[in-house]
Amino acid sequence: MQEDITKLTDEEKTDRGLSQRVDINTFSCENCGCKLVFDPASRKLVCEACDTKYPMPDPKPVTPIAYTGLSESTYQAWGGVKSVRCENCGATITLKEFETANTCPFCGSPVITDTDQIPGLKPNGILPFVLTEKEAHASFIKWLKRRIFAPHKVKKNAKHTPMKGVYIPTWVFSSDVFCTYEARFGQHYTVTVGSGKNRRTVTRTRWFHVSGSLNYNVRDLTIEASKMITQKQLEKIGGFDMPAAVEYEEEYLSGFSSERYSTGLDDSWEVAQSKICNDLRDLVRRRHPHDVEDYINIFPTYNGTTYEYMLAPLWVSGYKYRKKDYGFVVNGRNGKVAGKSPVSVVRAFIAALLGLAALAGVGYLIYYLFF
Repeated sequence: MQEDITKLTDEEKTDRGLSQRVDINTFSCENCGCKLVFDPASRKLVCEACDTKYPMPDPKPVTPIAYTGLSESTYQAWGGVKSVRCENCGATITLKEFETANTCPFCGSPVITDTDQIPGLKPNGILPFVLTEKEAHASFIKWLKRRIFAPHKVKKNAKHTPMKGVYIPTWVFSSDVFCTYEARFGQHYTVTVGSGKNRRTVTRTRWFHVSGSLNYNVRDLTIEASKMITQKQLEKIGGFDMPAAVEYEEEYLSGFSSERYSTGLDDSWEVAQSKICNDLRDLVRRRHPHDVEDYINIFPTYNGTTYEYMLAPLWVSGYKYRKKDYGFVVNGRNGKVAGKSPVSVVRAFIAALLGLAALAGVGYLIYYLFF
């Protein structure tokens, strides 16, 4: 029968040698000495052997850090972890020093080599897994069933596809933006010209200039810093509920791996500014109704800008079909899936024939009714 030490009194824990927090350097069970892993279902550390449960540290809110544009060379190395590199896909994965990796969580390649410790910023926040592997796998199966052109063999074998939990690196920015702007827009209007047989209506454009200012509060703008997922994929899986993040604790990483960021802080802020500027232009467009635009010039000023280096949860897997690799990811918070599936030539051909037959049927019906 499994034991939950959170139900024991402090005196009982002391008598039985069970401390409130296990040794963070080894994450080993004080009952049997086996490895502990973070369990998303119970939100506790659980022994893989005897199923004893240990409490996690009390969650603390993430403290944003003021962004000053300093180079990352001033940051200390992320201690307590080691880096391994996949020779196949190039991903750099960080693990606790006592853990090992036999395969890459992204591509499944067995070619994993240790690398020297990479200096850089240590995470100050983490968004823990909520979905278990079983729940994430169910989301994948449901997603795959909706791929009508996916081969039957792929759908049949999907239930055997293993998944691995990986924390991907993200930068989360907040800023109070004051922006002045100037733009030239046009509105269409119609006039009647000519006379007699040449009388007709034409469309013309009345151009006008605008200028002004606006305030835009940016909160929790998430920029992916991963080599293995794009910003578009991140948005496709619904992003992450960053306000639910907690201060980084090593325990959350036990049993999972973490990708080391491939896009640094300064470069990610450039990406964030680009997205903010696109939003500002949209705000200007909505403020001034128009039909066409000539230009929009914006002049933003960023105040009180902060960042958080956050680890976000993904369940990652892939499979082969006809010697080609197909990968997919499942959001470890909401279960949304992004990825590619192979296309069955037979199914696509049948669908095309059915489509042509339907068009032919509509054409015949129109001809029968009107001609």
